[in-house]
Amino acid sequence: LLLSGCASQPPAMQAFSAPADGSSMQYACGNGEKVEMQFYPEQGRSVMRRSGWTVELPKQPADSGYAYSNGPTTIRGKGDDLTVEIGRMVPLQCTAQ
Repeated sequence: LLLSGCASQPPAMQAFSAPADGSSMQYACGNGEKVEMQFYPEQGRSVMRRSGWTVELPKQPADSGYAYSNGPTTIRGKGDDLTVEIGRMVPLQCTAQ
């Protein structure tokens, strides 16, 4: 009975929310690139590192999963999958390592 009060949200919901505050996740993308994401959901932002550059992305509303965008760069994630959209480039499909 005491243990049931410890869970902050049901396990099914945890899989589709942004990772924990300050956590770093590595992703392998379909084009062979690696992307590192650092999430700060309590601050409403994330930081993406890709190909030698770093960009900060504010949190955006998402129908499911999570989304962060600064306008030209957007990431959308759900479970282990991450999509990186940069301008008019073909979106990168990435999976957590």
